[in-house]
Formats: sequence, structure tokens, C-alpha cells
Amino acid sequence: MAAYQRPTIGRRILGKKLQKYREAAGKTVEEVSVAAGQSEAATYRQESGNTAIKETAIPFFANLYGITDPEDIANLVNWCKIAKIKGTWGPSGSQLGPTFNDYADAERLSSELRFCELLAIPGLMQTKEYSEAIIRRAATVHPGELPSEKTLAEITDMVNYREARKELLRRDDPKPPRIWAVLGEAAIRTPPRTDDGGQAHKAQIQHLLNLGEGVASIQVLPLASGLHSATSGPFSVMTLGDVELVFREGYAADGSFIDDEEQVRSYRARYERLQAQALDIPRSRKFLHDVLADL
Repeated sequence: MAAYQRPTIGRRILGKKLQKYREAAGKTVEEVSVAAGQSEAATYRQESGNTAIKETAIPFFANLYGITDPEDIANLVNWCKIAKIKGTWGPSGSQLGPTFNDYADAERLSSELRFCELLAIPGLMQTKEYSEAIIRRAATVHPGELPSEKTLAEITDMVNYREARKELLRRDDPKPPRIWAVLGEAAIRTPPRTDDGGQAHKAQIQHLLNLGEGVASIQVLPLASGLHSATSGPFSVMTLGDVELVFREGYAADGSFIDDEEQVRSYRARYERLQAQALDIPRSRKFLHDVLADL
């Protein structure tokens, strides 16, 4: 068996799939461990994604769990391949820590992304100048103190990290993920800068309009629409092949994944309610054009 490694998103999904097949087959961890000739701890590590699973092990699991459909077996083999891949974010990714590196990897593997952001434009949909402005604002600097050279270098690394993530929107194979986004009015109207005559703000709104021409379906949630189902904070629903995950943003550059199917369905329903409450796509484009005209 492979040595312990920090699980990638792909390994977590593969482990979860095998756990579900085991439970459906009525097998205990002890029974699987005896059949595999390994400790129960090793089986738990496989199912949690902490230990990699080789493609050559899939026939064993298929036989043990009674998986006979060739498509199901091929799907597991494919997830073995996906589980090996991790984004090469380099030193820039280290600034945000493992959770957001995981998020970037899940983003890269997704075929569909659904964003709910009320106060800021989602990272994947930002212009570079907007990204730099919002990252700079979030930099930890004491009141009245200018950013140090170290802080400025970290800001540059984090902007580069975000720009690297955006490359997936320009890839050919596989196709870029389809994006749906519900954006709060505050996110649309808040300028990234106040010292440039609104130029960065104009560029960001125009960028959203450009994305709306084929990359993203954007809906605006006006302040006048009242209370809504996203008061607990921003979240993303991510579709990775036959799997859906939810990423719930936290504070201080942190967040958490949700893979429990019932909770994921709850967030998907919450997102659909937000879509129903928001302006439809044509009216949202008009809203963006009106904001742009007023800048």
C-alpha cells in the first residue's frame, strides 16, 4: 500500500465511493481488511483518502463488493487516475494554505460551478486588478502601518495564484466548467478602488458582461429582494463528474467542504431558491449595463 499522504480531493472522492460500495454490499471494515490482508486502520485510511488506491486494486474491490457494471468499474478506475493529479500551484498557493489549494483543485476538476457571493465578485470571475485590490485589502497590516516588503511579496504571490486558477476558463481539453453565479447587488456596486476614477470598477463590470456571453450565467440579487437563503455566508456547489460537493467559505482564509449527500442537496435547493429570488439573466445583464453606464 502507498504511504500516508495528505488526501487530494480526488482521493477523498474515491475513498467515499468505495465506502458506499462497501456499505451497500453489507461488508464491515474488519471483513474488508481480512480479505485485503491489511489492518483495519489501512482500510479506514483508504476510505478517508489518506492513502492512495492503485488502479490495479479496483478489480479486487469490484469482486469483493459485487460491482459488475463495466461503467461503474471504469468510473472507479478513472477516479484513481484523477486522484493522482494535484494542481501545481507552487509557492503562491502556500499563502492560502491547504484548504484553498484543495478548493482550487476541486475547481479545476469541476464540470459545473455554482457560486453564491453577496459582497464580492467570485475569484474566478475577477479581473486581475480587482483580485489585487481585494487581496491587498485583506492583507494583515496593523492600523496606520504600511505593508512591509514581505507582505507586498505575499500579495503578489496570491494574485499570481488567483490568475493561475483563472487559466481553466481558457483551456480546450477538458472544456472549461460551466458557471452559474448569483451575485449580490453590493458585490456589483462596491468599487475595488476609489482612487482611479472608477476605471477598475468599469473594467470589472465589463468583464462580467463578457463572461455572460458564453462562459457564465449571471444573476443579480438586489438588496430590495429582502432576506434570502444565503445569510449564513457565501458558498459554491461544485460538480465533479458524478459527484457534487459544497464549499462553504469561512473567515481568515479558511473554509470547509461538505460531501454529505443530504447536506449537498440542501445547499443545491438553497441555491435554486436564490436563483428564483434573483433577477433573471436578461434583467441581470440590464442591471450590469445600467451600473456600467452610471460609473
